Amino acid sequence: MDNGASSYRRFLEGDWDGLTEIVSEYYKGLVLYLNTYLNNLQDAEDMAEETLLVLTTQKPVYKGNASFKTWLYGIGRNVTCISLRKNHRVVPVSPDDLSLLASQEQDAAEEFFLDEEKRVLHRCLLRLRTEFRQVLWLRYFEDMSASEIAKVMSKTKYSVNQLTARAKKALREEMAKEGYHARY
Repeated sequence: MDNGASSYRRFLEGDWDGLTEIVSEYYKGLVLYLNTYLNNLQDAEDMAEETLLVLTTQKPVYKGNASFKTWLYGIGRNVTCISLRKNHRVVPVSPDDLSLLASQEQDAAEEFFLDEEKRVLHRCLLRLRTEFRQVLWLRYFEDMSASEIAKVMSKTKYSVNQLTARAKKALREEMAKEGYHARY
């Protein structure tokens, strides 16, 4: 698969296996990226599903100006931002539901962050500003270049580089508070 573009093209031509390949290749990463906005894995999963729904219903045009992953994450970011703007309301949740949701989210998070250092890193990332979390996630967990991140985050490459430097510094400071010191 050439970064999802051929799968998406096949899906647009009527082959639903193309969409299945996109889901299996990009869904988890998209959820984790959207979680940097939402700080809630369940909401991030919902937004990832909304993003895939946009692909299936609106069938946006992939022009190939960026990698398919960058393009898909950009759609996910837009879907999430629109949803956050539209839904300023708070949904009442019972204490039982809240504890169940918390345990489910914790179980899902523990699946991704198994050892202690990764848990500390995750905790420190969550304490950073949203933009810092996003840029670090895309750069180091999704292995995107500054140009790709700039497209996803609607910023210039220069501002992404500056943001990355400030985010790394903030993360080092948070890690130091936890007793971990940078090895680089």
